[in-house]
Amino acid sequence: MKTSMTKVSAALALMAFSSVAMASISTTRHNLGAGGTAGNHVVAGGGATTEICVFCHTPHGGDTNVIVPLWNRVTTTASFQTYATLGTGTLDATEAAIGSISIACLSCHDGTQAMDVVLNAPGFGGATTNLTITGTSTWVDATQMSLAPLNGEFVYISTDLRNDHPISIQYGGGNLTTNAPTGVTKDPDFNAPATGTWNSKTVWWLDTGVTGIGTKQKSDLPLYTRLMGGADQPFVECGSCHDPHSNNTTFLRPAVGNANSTVCLTCHNK
Repeated sequence: MKTSMTKVSAALALMAFSSVAMASISTTRHNLGAGGTAGNHVVAGGGATTEICVFCHTPHGGDTNVIVPLWNRVTTTASFQTYATLGTGTLDATEAAIGSISIACLSCHDGTQAMDVVLNAPGFGGATTNLTITGTSTWVDATQMSLAPLNGEFVYISTDLRNDHPISIQYGGGNLTTNAPTGVTKDPDFNAPATGTWNSKTVWWLDTGVTGIGTKQKSDLPLYTRLMGGADQPFVECGSCHDPHSNNTTFLRPAVGNANSTVCLTCHNK
């Protein structure tokens, strides 16, 4: 009986966690389904769906070209103008090809395809199925399907990334001089990240100082491990600052957003 009650308690805890996670997404602009209330979603009718996760994830037939779990979109094949092409003298880190989690974010946000184009639609699904072009389905924001800016917001940042924070770039001026938790960055204008080991790989993150100093928290800024020069390196990607599953302001990882430049000063030692 004790074992059974333990299992029941664990199941209830998991259900509660799932409900909280879903509630966080459902009230944000990342809920593109017919039940969305944040101002950018499908209006019920025709091929519309009330599903939330389907616009990014699928249990079957995901895109294997991107290292994001069961990605339900075609990754962009666009060519990007990156920050490094500005030729600024303050950039002392190495850029890699746009990839990792950033390429998944850009499959929605680079403006090359509408946000409702998915690989596997709800139900039977089908390749490159568009959820909303059939029947009477429309978007609350009519500019959505034309890939125009939404109410003047930076929803589609385009393939020109020169005016955006660098992504797919080594952190701290080109990796660390040591992988120890107390290591220093090559560029002293960057704070040294914390490090740990996960599945025999080194992982890095920046403590935001909000909770749990020294242990990786959801509010901390993760650096994404990529192989460069024959070694694992910490990279800044879109997901370093933004958590698409949160309901924080502009999906920034700290709940306080960038108040008092919290996000900026987590990385930059200024």
